[in-house]
Amino acid sequence: MKREKASESLSYWQQAKRFADASNGMPTEAAPLTIYYSFLNASKALLTYKKATFSQHHGVAGVRPENARAALSTEIVHLKGGGILPELCRYLGESVGNSEHSLSDILWNIPFIHRAYCLTYHSKGELFIPLEEVRYVKSSTTEECWLEAQIVPRFSDKRKLLSIPSSFEYFERDGNTFVRRKKRFRWFGGRSNATKRKEAHQRLVRYHSTLRRIVVNINGNRDLWYLKRASDQNSAAERHTLVLMFAAMHRLSELSRYDPNGLDRHLSGKANWLISEFVHGAMDQFIDQIATEITGCQFWQPKIR
Repeated sequence: MKREKASESLSYWQQAKRFADASNGMPTEAAPLTIYYSFLNASKALLTYKKATFSQHHGVAGVRPENARAALSTEIVHLKGGGILPELCRYLGESVGNSEHSLSDILWNIPFIHRAYCLTYHSKGELFIPLEEVRYVKSSTTEECWLEAQIVPRFSDKRKLLSIPSSFEYFERDGNTFVRRKKRFRWFGGRSNATKRKEAHQRLVRYHSTLRRIVVNINGNRDLWYLKRASDQNSAAERHTLVLMFAAMHRLSELSRYDPNGLDRHLSGKANWLISEFVHGAMDQFIDQIATEITGCQFWQPKIR
């Protein structure tokens, strides 16, 4: 059974690559369709490899309210209760059920296009605080461990730090500003048997799984991570980047298939740069994260420290 699942997963992965290859060189108006199907098959590869049970329904749909003008804020993405995307949510530890987010809010929460988003829509504030030296540390006197990172100096404005998630706190050390998660987990100290080491590792995995939606990075630079700031007006705040990219590309693929005039209106307006940046940059980001989930390994581009 394990070998059968691995073979099935590989078939989905190869299909994802075929759609990715077909997307190369495609214009922005057409690329969302093949890119989305690459995302869909890559997600199936992950879920199959992890032995998750899922229906073949996509589990997501988009709509623009009747008579609404074409704007990212009026493109509504509906996450359903079952299907591939809801199962991906479940795998990532997110809530599953009927929920809606605008395409504008979804793109606002995706780190690799966040700068483009903020330059396009000045009314939306910056969500991400750049971090350096992100690491797990262990107390020198107890078995307690926690996540800790240094804030990039020019982003250590105390007013902005007031909006970090309530589960984090900031502090000063050696003239620099750091953040750390308040919650701790127990590691093992000294010589420990295999059972204790395994239990400690499981605690680390559980601890890490609750961080992945608010401490994120961008493919291509493993040294620079981002802490997502808290915002009461952010309905998509708790969604993992994989879920957000899947949902956004699905809506753009719907527009490409069924409403090319609507997509053209977006691309003819101020969202042109933002949508183009997302469409042509999302593939590397999505596949990198899916591959990391499948293998448990991080991937670096050559010649990047």
